[in-house]
Amino acid sequence: MTWLPGVGPVKDVSAVGVTRGLSEDWYSSDPIHESNRDEILKGSFWDIIDNPIYEAAAAGLDIDWDTWVEESKGQVGISPEDGSTRVRAVIVAPRQGGYRRTQRGRTWVPSIPGEYEWMTRDEANEQGYSYGELQTTRWYNEETGKTEFGLTDEESEGDWTELRDWGIYDTDISEQLDEMSDWLSDIVNINDHLHPIIVEGPKGEHYGIEGDIWEHYGLDQEPEPPKELDWDSYDKTMQLSTAVTSHVGYSTPEGITPVDLHGD
Repeated sequence: MTWLPGVGPVKDVSAVGVTRGLSEDWYSSDPIHESNRDEILKGSFWDIIDNPIYEAAAAGLDIDWDTWVEESKGQVGISPEDGSTRVRAVIVAPRQGGYRRTQRGRTWVPSIPGEYEWMTRDEANEQGYSYGELQTTRWYNEETGKTEFGLTDEESEGDWTELRDWGIYDTDISEQLDEMSDWLSDIVNINDHLHPIIVEGPKGEHYGIEGDIWEHYGLDQEPEPPKELDWDSYDKTMQLSTAVTSHVGYSTPEGITPVDLHGD
């Protein structure tokens, strides 16, 4: 017999707030649920916005899922290839300084820094700006606490750690996705280390009982209605009508008048 309704290992791990979203069988061995758990560690923003597991994580973190998805799409676009997706358009292409061969010979040409502007893909196309593909890989500097996108080898001085690539170029949304992923990973880690008795529920073999422990104790059946007590089953020698004098006394605190229980 499986866990009774409303009971189960995931429901009991209250430290990470799992009572606020995940179903009772979310951590079962069912292939569909195993596949959902795999999605915790992979997939981009565009993948997880349709994943109910992340919707449960958002609820656990007090994030209104529908509002968050709508606002996030307003920041990064409704799909990777959609015209509303924001891109970093090249207004003025950067130019490396150096000597150039001209009619007058070799002439030094100064470098020109690039000028960029954020706009939608449609806006860039209409104005003839190039934009290329965004480098959405994130890197975290443990010394400075700074996060950078698309870090190159030339810029990699310091202690940098590669973070999960969510396929978007937005620090705030990426950090919120990190929180949801960590919230789910906490549940997986806790359940992976639970004792099998806690994960599977008690079994008869653990207590020297053959077969199903729930069936053994009749807990797999609906409870019977209350029965009327058989008063004749009491000891006939009991004389409840005979009063027994108690000689137990008590001390009355100073200033308190004792109550005469037998007076008028």
